[in-house]
Amino acid sequence: MSAPSKIQKQGRRLGQKGLRQQLCERFENSYGYDKGRTIIPTIVADILALVEEYYGPHRAQQPNQIVYTAAHQAARLTRGKTMAQTRQQAICLTIIAPGDAALYAQGRTALRRARFVRWLQEAKTQGALLSSADLAFLTSLSCATVDCELRLIEEETGALLPLRGTVHDASSKLTHKAKIVELYLQGRLPTEIARLTDHSLEAVEHYLRHFQLVRELWPRYGVEQIAHLMQRGPRLVQQYVALLQEQQERDTPVREPSVSLLSGSHEPAGETIARP
Repeated sequence: MSAPSKIQKQGRRLGQKGLRQQLCERFENSYGYDKGRTIIPTIVADILALVEEYYGPHRAQQPNQIVYTAAHQAARLTRGKTMAQTRQQAICLTIIAPGDAALYAQGRTALRRARFVRWLQEAKTQGALLSSADLAFLTSLSCATVDCELRLIEEETGALLPLRGTVHDASSKLTHKAKIVELYLQGRLPTEIARLTDHSLEAVEHYLRHFQLVRELWPRYGVEQIAHLMQRGPRLVQQYVALLQEQQERDTPVREPSVSLLSGSHEPAGETIARP
């Protein structure tokens, strides 16, 4: 094999310029990785992929959108785990959408609520989950104000918003599982509940079966015992029990999940049974 020509050597040197090479040089000479050269290209490739995720042209970011960092939907909330230790996801949020001007003319509240719903759905579609703190930061409102607005939206629409704390059952409000049961006790069909809560029909029926088990065990057993028997969290069981207690206090029959529902079909229950 002949020795490389001068122009080939020049081409090789020119090919060693760029962001990738600069990052490798920094790791080797400035960050103490001089004894780990083999791993440097892998680290740099990962960094560049992250930069591409945020700023790459494939994102098709529109002029009326911003890139925002949110918790990845798979990153469950864990006690003692900081956001810096949490897997995150870059997402695009639409600041101004068609129809926003008309909402603004109705009042700031209408526009604000529309943005909350839009941003939560956009984040979920892109594989991330926003918290009420994210929404407060984006709108310069207090968390208390945001929480109040979100609660009113859910009460007025009957839909469950995909907040991080709700999806991961980590907030003080009803978990998404308990909300599904609440809607069912109000007489909603599983198919309608699936639409309102943005869950699959299979997931809705799965949670209703768990609720049926809680109802059969309560009040013969306490919350902690039921949670242990079902291998479920005490907080969720307590919320199921609270729903049953509310039904009793209102002297309203507790709806009996039909056999067809528990076996997987989607027919409504034919009757209700009052709890003794």
